[in-house]
Amino acid sequence: MLKNFPVADFSVFSAPIEKLVALNVSKFEAAVEAQTAAAQELVALTESRTKALSEVKDFDGYANFLKAQGELAQSSMTKTINDSKVAVEEAKAYSEEVQKIMTESLDVASKAAKKTTKKA
Repeated sequence: MLKNFPVADFSVFSAPIEKLVALNVSKFEAAVEAQTAAAQELVALTESRTKALSEVKDFDGYANFLKAQGELAQSSMTKTINDSKVAVEEAKAYSEEVQKIMTESLDVASKAAKKTTKKA
């Protein structure tokens, strides 16, 4: 009786999960690398600005330091805006990739289910 029972190829169903896991791992690794790089940049910036402040000897030096800090604040704001735009695009691409994997998996699962039911 069980010999006639249709058997599905379950590897078909696990393939999309494996793709999603691989996608998530790669995105997580990229995020960790980006955060590590950002932290290193911040440490270097803090060290350089602390050194610049320690070298201030008079009012003109202090004024120049403050001017540089203002310019740094402006460039940091611009970088933050640009980084945010990149993050939005990356999130959109990630979502599209997940949708693609899910659509493909539904197609494959549907075909596998039809093959299994035809055998029965």
